Amino acid sequence: MTTPTTPAPPQAAAAPMSWDAYVAGWSSTHDGFDPRHAGPLLRRWLRIAFTVGGVLARFGLRPSYPMVIAAGCAVLVPLLAARGGAWPALAALVLLLGVAADTVGQTLAVLLHRSTRLGGFYRAMLDRMSEMCWLAALAVLGAQPTVVLLCVALVWLHEYVRARAGAVGMRAAGSATIGDHGTRIWLTLLSLLLAAAATTQVGADLAAGVVTMMMVLWLTLAVLGLGQLMGIVRKVLM
Repeated sequence: MTTPTTPAPPQAAAAPMSWDAYVAGWSSTHDGFDPRHAGPLLRRWLRIAFTVGGVLARFGLRPSYPMVIAAGCAVLVPLLAARGGAWPALAALVLLLGVAADTVGQTLAVLLHRSTRLGGFYRAMLDRMSEMCWLAALAVLGAQPTVVLLCVALVWLHEYVRARAGAVGMRAAGSATIGDHGTRIWLTLLSLLLAAAATTQVGADLAAGVVTMMMVLWLTLAVLGLGQLMGIVRKVLM
């Protein structure tokens, strides 16, 4: 005669991660950088991502889903910008949505304890692909091709130097410069919004001139950022 067994009680859901625990997890995936020491804008941005990510984690959303959304938004940016008129303003909104999705994806990876080196590799590739899409959007709005190509070259050179320095032991958290990814986001957003305003008020010719000036600013900051980075590398690795 077999003894009936009592079914095991359902496993309790994992307790929500605290802000301090999240900061520790986020810091471990960003080379030890503590976001509590960042500027107020980044801290607020991460707070929002932490809140949104906590809600999405309860519904079982995987970190890969927001990354797919971010990639789709990046591809949409030049397609929307190419329509001209006020469409670049919508492209700016889609760009911002993609950046938010990428941040939420990183937050979910921390909250669900799924942060991996492979995930970090995919995020870096997503950042580079997104930047190429943004530059393509500015090109179709009339930016000078030579300036766009120089910006492409400097973006890749900047990130290549950073990657090689990281491979020989330099911490990424100590290599922030004026030409980093965050600066590129703001420059692209501002360029798209100014292009939309110029096109609707005057015409496409003014929009092309405005976008080219913004690209010259991007190029200038990229050169300064690369100079900063080379100085940091030389100081740290000597």
